[in-house]
Amino acid sequence: MSEQSSASSRSWMRWVGIALALSFLWYALAQVSLGDHLVLRASKDGGVPVSWSAPLSLLEGNWRSKELKGEIEFEPEAAPPEEIGALLPELARGTTLTIHVGHEGKGSIDGIELDGVEVRPGLSSILKSADGNTLPLGLAALIFATLLINTRWWLLLHAAGCPTSWLNALRITYTGLFFNVILPGLSGGDLARGWIAARGHPERRSAAVVTVVADRVFGLWAMTLVALAAVSTSDLRFESLRLPVAAAAAGLTLAWVVYSLEGPRRWLRLQERLKRLPKGSVLVDLDRVGQELAQRPKVVLCALGLSFANHFTSALAIFWLARGLGEEVSFHQILVISTVANTLSAIPLAPGGLGVGEILFGGLFRMAGGSWALGVGTSLAWRLELLAVGLIGGLASLLPGGREMRQEFRAAAKGDPVVEDSQGNQSTSETSQKDPPLGPEESTPVSSP
Repeated sequence: MSEQSSASSRSWMRWVGIALALSFLWYALAQVSLGDHLVLRASKDGGVPVSWSAPLSLLEGNWRSKELKGEIEFEPEAAPPEEIGALLPELARGTTLTIHVGHEGKGSIDGIELDGVEVRPGLSSILKSADGNTLPLGLAALIFATLLINTRWWLLLHAAGCPTSWLNALRITYTGLFFNVILPGLSGGDLARGWIAARGHPERRSAAVVTVVADRVFGLWAMTLVALAAVSTSDLRFESLRLPVAAAAAGLTLAWVVYSLEGPRRWLRLQERLKRLPKGSVLVDLDRVGQELAQRPKVVLCALGLSFANHFTSALAIFWLARGLGEEVSFHQILVISTVANTLSAIPLAPGGLGVGEILFGGLFRMAGGSWALGVGTSLAWRLELLAVGLIGGLASLLPGGREMRQEFRAAAKGDPVVEDSQGNQSTSETSQKDPPLGPEESTPVSSP
């Protein structure tokens, strides 16, 4: 394929991704009402409870209050069903109600007990009543999660024979986060991270690239395992997720076992199959390095441990965001929601999972007994905090040597190749020859863990 047709294909795919993202986001937001709604549930003679909702204009209190007053509005054709009308015969459009929201969804209207009373907030009420004190807590947890991610990659770099300082790895990681914000679709700048690491170790280029792939694999594998543990110990509301989550976790675990053990590899003739593929020699070289990492159980366990800590910390960040918006789901439920949603959002349907994440968060919050609107709001708040961390990462590209790093990341976005010069040093078509090479904090050998 020519360079021009390849660039055209990438541009076309980018626009398709943007269109999908906007479509998904529109669908998620279309389910969110701007105004509040009152939802009532009641039964007749011990029968199955029926639900009814109507727009609500609050006069006293806000949607988080246990005691509030408001007026309901509904058209005649949307009158309450018989089960509710029998309990509230004077319920009419424009009626001012005294609403009490009790425990476990129960409550009363004007002193009359019902099976369920709920005020579902609209977007405007969610924003007005948001608790800004929890946002810094969520941001702090997110920043700590990125430090765990960086430590995992730094560990893998050392194990693969590409030692660098923790701060240098952090600088590359945060610059990747920044470029993922301004150029969505780079998956955290993974591709460019590999290229930059390879520039620092031209003799171990394959190893440097494999560390980025392994970093992503360990993160995804650990996320499915955390999701499996969380779903398996949750209540029946998440029962429908147990089988698919178990299948995903078992599939990734089986894939790792098959990849890391010599017997299954020999039976599958993995190396022979790789050689037949385009650029087979490169794939065989990458596979060799991957095998070196797979045969080091301490490295594997440390990488998984850091991944588990990262997912718990990310869930804590999302938990604080949800609490700040007013959703009272438990941390256990947030752990299920965050791991399942983030796993599925990793499927490259839209840049950065935009729109996909909002639909997943909305649906999973509703499954947990919460509000679709609050789920979507939590997802958008999560994206804003990711944006904030990405902008912090932009400062890393302003440090000495940042010019070359920015060129590397731009080249990654365009798909420009990394090539070797006659001295074995790597560069891209945009790299300035005057810039100093970016690599590890040079020359002091560091023992691999």
